[in-house]
Amino acid sequence: MKKKSRHYEFEGAVFDIPMYYDELAEMYIEEYRNFNENPVWTKNGCPITHTVEEACPFGEWDEPERFNTCGECRFYRQIAPHALIGVCRQEKRLWANKTSSRKED
Repeated sequence: MKKKSRHYEFEGAVFDIPMYYDELAEMYIEEYRNFNENPVWTKNGCPITHTVEEACPFGEWDEPERFNTCGECRFYRQIAPHALIGVCRQEKRLWANKTSSRKED
């Protein structure tokens, strides 16, 4: 059986997300990688993150008493309506502000 994946091209970042068939849901579901261990960056140096990932210390929320996840942060922009990944536009997380070596995807 051919493996399925979903192809993304967003702000210069190009990558594929593998999918698996979930029998209970009766549909294919994206299987997201760990973007902290294997980062993907846009051409502008913004990191790709999970919507439900615990937010970094630089996050800001309209309602601080709500969940502190990337998806709730004002700097986060979802890649697509169906995706659980997005781009963090917090200046302190830009690639230009990193000191470790960048790993290209």
